[in-house]
Amino acid sequence: MTLTLTSRQANILAFIRARLERDGEAPTLDEIGQALGIGHVSAVLKHVRSLEAKGRLTIERNKARGIRLVDEADPLDADTMELPLVGRIAAGEPIFSAERVEQTVRVSRWLFKLKPDYLVEVIGDSMRDEGILDGDLVGVHATPVARHGQVVAARVGGDRFTIKRLHMLGDVIRLLPNSPGYHPIDPDPTDDFAIEGLFAGLLRRS
Repeated sequence: MTLTLTSRQANILAFIRARLERDGEAPTLDEIGQALGIGHVSAVLKHVRSLEAKGRLTIERNKARGIRLVDEADPLDADTMELPLVGRIAAGEPIFSAERVEQTVRVSRWLFKLKPDYLVEVIGDSMRDEGILDGDLVGVHATPVARHGQVVAARVGGDRFTIKRLHMLGDVIRLLPNSPGYHPIDPDPTDDFAIEGLFAGLLRRS
């Protein structure tokens, strides 16, 4: 059985994973507290021990950087994976960051055509005729590169996150909706625009 993580535990786990991937070593408890705004090391340790009890990491005693992540692939449940569900984008920042993780969600890997790195919740129905509905959890395969015709997750103007079909004509980019009543988005060349990832598939809440 999968033990659900609290939002704080999910944030800590994501931060530890990001630091391991970036630096090749785990953060200290102090560094976790500073990054996530937890004032006391004892509180950080309590959360880390809870993650250990839930089988998400191990702690090597008497080592400042002794946190090790446990392989999340459950041999009895190899068809599933856990993905972070991130909150809304903040101005000028990437969609995905450890601080924005709301929870982790275990899903079937067969729901996705590309390997997703995280989930975001769709707001609105501008892609309804693509089968992407308001409230769906969309898997995003993180990449700054996309081809003409692909459905992408994009950041426009620094603080707007959207799922649209990418239309490219030379250096001109348009983001096309697929639902009556919606207009294409034409990013201004001076705007803060970025492709954040490719649409990888979706999970629909019942």
